[in-house]
Amino acid sequence: MRTVSAELKAAMAATPHTLGWLGQFVFLDGTTIRVSATGAPADFDGHTWTADKSFKGSTLKFTGDGSVPDGEVTAPTAISDAYDAEDVYAGTFEGMEITLFVFNYRSPADSGMQLGPYEVSEINYDDRGRIATFEIRGILQQAKQITVEELSVSCRSDLGDQRPGFCNLPLYPDDVARGTAYALGEYVRVPDAGDYHNRMFRCTTAGTTAGSAPAYNYTVAATTTDGTAVFTAEEAWVRSGVVATRTDDSDFTGTLTESRAVDGWFTSGTIKWTSGLNVGLYNQVRVYTGASKRIQLWGTARWTVAVNDTFEIVPGCDKTFAMCLARFLNSINFRGEHLMPGRDFLAGAGT
Repeated sequence: MRTVSAELKAAMAATPHTLGWLGQFVFLDGTTIRVSATGAPADFDGHTWTADKSFKGSTLKFTGDGSVPDGEVTAPTAISDAYDAEDVYAGTFEGMEITLFVFNYRSPADSGMQLGPYEVSEINYDDRGRIATFEIRGILQQAKQITVEELSVSCRSDLGDQRPGFCNLPLYPDDVARGTAYALGEYVRVPDAGDYHNRMFRCTTAGTTAGSAPAYNYTVAATTTDGTAVFTAEEAWVRSGVVATRTDDSDFTGTLTESRAVDGWFTSGTIKWTSGLNVGLYNQVRVYTGASKRIQLWGTARWTVAVNDTFEIVPGCDKTFAMCLARFLNSINFRGEHLMPGRDFLAGAGT
């Protein structure tokens, strides 16, 4: 149940009302933007909320179930002007939380009614007008929907999806922790001065790690005893790289080590920038050429790509059973019906 002060209730009942919207937008990295839709700055809840002509929360629709309202929130100018559609695809807004407040702009001390925080369900960006809108849904919206999975020859799981019954390929295992019990088959990564050496470690003897970290052996198939647990080094799926030469912001070569990386190994994969102007952003790989280690992106990086920029790159998956079996050795988790009869079979004559 939302808490509303008696003063705010009175302001809601007054005609004409003196209510306004405040919006707080928090990015995953903690960057916070606070704006007011009242046409003037506001001092509320110990913060100054900047007046913003673009921000609107008035398209929200309330329901009687007490959940967060459904609808759209128009992003403030500070977001719409600073970002574009490529940032949406790059994952810049992934994990963003929005909190809205209804308050009496004539008397901010009367407190306000808080809506949220909640995550954005969909983002739309109009490049022509440079307007971003964030679609939100109430917490009970999903329960009201009928959800089904269609049969498909291709896999319905994303690479690395850790939900039970999905891909479960260990792309980014957690760093090994001290004094922690590990079960047989669990994966960890072990940083060495910030470098993972393109390795991950599988627990091959269940046990508890020691209080002090031992020196791990990064040679593939070598074992390391850590407390009562034993870990075996394996090739990591995610590889670290450095930009070696640059043609433009969508075409460059990298210095990286991956003995399995034939032509197309990283095609349709993902690159995450770990330094440079694009740090923290993602791009999708269009083509990977193994001999020259040439990487071509779909679109371009958001900011200039420079020689010596570092990145992490994930192999591509075409969602076929053949690739799941041959490349990832993960056919047990293939989430598709590759043996389902096709149209030719269904249209064929009976015998």
